[in-house]
Amino acid sequence: MTAFIERLKQRKLVQWAIAYVAFAFALIQVADVVADSYHWPDGVMHLLFGLLVLGFIVALLLAWYHGEQGRQRASGTELLLIALVLAVGGGLLWRFARVGPTHTDSANAATPADHAVSATAPNSGSPAQGSSVAAIPAKSIAVLPFVNMSGDPKNDYFSDGITEEILDALAQVPMLKVAARTSAFAFKGKAEDLRKVGEVLDVATVLEGSVQKSGDEVRITAQLIDTRTGYHLWSEKYDRKLTSIFVVEDEISKAIADKLKVQLTGAGGQSLVAQKAMDPLAHDCYLRGLTLLAARSVKEAAEAFQQAVTIDPNYAQGWAALAEAEALLPSYTLTPAKAAYARSLDAAQHALALDPDVALAYVARGMVYTNQMQWADADSAFQRALALAPGDAEAMDQYAQFLYAVGQLKPALAEIDRALQRDPLSGVSGAVRADLLLSLHHDDAALQQIESTLAAHPHEVFVRRTALWVYLALHRYAEAERQGRMASELNGTDPGVMGLLVRGMTDPSVHARALQALQTSPALSDIHKDAIVHATFLMALGEHERALTALEGFRPNGESITFQFLWNPQLDPIRDDPRFKAVLKKMSLPYTPVEGAAP
Repeated sequence: MTAFIERLKQRKLVQWAIAYVAFAFALIQVADVVADSYHWPDGVMHLLFGLLVLGFIVALLLAWYHGEQGRQRASGTELLLIALVLAVGGGLLWRFARVGPTHTDSANAATPADHAVSATAPNSGSPAQGSSVAAIPAKSIAVLPFVNMSGDPKNDYFSDGITEEILDALAQVPMLKVAARTSAFAFKGKAEDLRKVGEVLDVATVLEGSVQKSGDEVRITAQLIDTRTGYHLWSEKYDRKLTSIFVVEDEISKAIADKLKVQLTGAGGQSLVAQKAMDPLAHDCYLRGLTLLAARSVKEAAEAFQQAVTIDPNYAQGWAALAEAEALLPSYTLTPAKAAYARSLDAAQHALALDPDVALAYVARGMVYTNQMQWADADSAFQRALALAPGDAEAMDQYAQFLYAVGQLKPALAEIDRALQRDPLSGVSGAVRADLLLSLHHDDAALQQIESTLAAHPHEVFVRRTALWVYLALHRYAEAERQGRMASELNGTDPGVMGLLVRGMTDPSVHARALQALQTSPALSDIHKDAIVHATFLMALGEHERALTALEGFRPNGESITFQFLWNPQLDPIRDDPRFKAVLKKMSLPYTPVEGAAP
């Protein structure tokens, strides 16, 4: 052993080993920075590390056979100095690159998606909060907005619509988690690292591509990418006529299902996209409607869908989209509910007569039946929609709101959590969750949820209105007044009247004026026309008797579309009152959903 150690010293093997390790350390640090900047797959760094380990063994062998005493061109001291310089230099380069402008910008410049993740993800069981790559389900995908290559930004609706149709097709595939439109489209126009997209949306793959439309020709390119490694799993280019656009969408959806090894619905590879001859102009109107509906320009969306079905009366998906738009109209416009609901049900019937498996038509029916207090019919419609499109986050959200309306608060919370797993950046679902937590008396969780949702969606009226009720329940009246004022501004009504209403809850000197405003002010017409919301505000003003009278005057005919308020904590003081119980009985509430109620 003594002789062996002496030979090691003679051949300066220890010095060469230290020099090699220092060189390898410096190389790994530099390579790590380059890999991070250019988004190299993790496998590249693994390969480099393996080669360096192999190189270490080779270097020692060469040093042994080459290093006879007196033959080394560098002394031991010189070798140690080289090692020190390499180690210090590599470390400094690594630190400089890590704290340089590029890294600082990426670390500090939070995107809307960054804020929205914490805003809407459930507090427990949410993949979006602190999830690890290993926890991401392998059979999961986000369809990012396809890039419009036409050169005209006005044609964005076409590429966005194609994206949404592919997304909807994939949502029909059982056991495949598909990120919803709201969350996927939050990344539109952003050059995000796909690994970040995967972490935010909790998906293992993304589909991205482009659409170029010229006359009646269209070119679609698509590529499927693994968000964990950056590897391309599949890519294809299609040059087709607009009349065969559905064939392309179906081919893309089936290719993805095959690559992700998920079973398509039906036997024999049933089509995910309805195959039929289609008037390109009708399809164009439909795609315009999808973009308008996503922006909640509901009236304009309904008009676009109506144009689509007027051009092509056999367009089942167009009729279904029209049914949904009409069902939403009373919530976003001054359209009379009774007429809008009749048109919605008629459109849904047209859609299902043409294609009995259009999930969206059942969602529209469920929304209308809920507002008409036809609980069993609504329950059946939503369950049928979810059976046809098990991954549809919109259907989950609407079903959660139905469960909330009929008093099934805990099942509603579970369903909205499921929706948020697929649509973590949804402001509506985040606000619904906050409201549910409040009604379940989880005040701290409700506050955390609404504050993070507000940070991500400051311009959504529904989010601001939900925040108003959270702060009222917590007796934070100044903040409640601020939220009420901002909701009024966003809604185009007088914020001063809402401010007066909230101040009347704590200031006896303005209580009478607040009560008068609640009864007569045009700025609060949407409140005093809705018996349930009206009663809830009266309770907040301490007017228990007036609140009960308002509830007793409720007439079931589309007079209220806010049955969820029946479970608001503001009504707790009268919940055991026989008159309140009689009101619930008149409404056939609470209702217990029937397992497997869908036809």
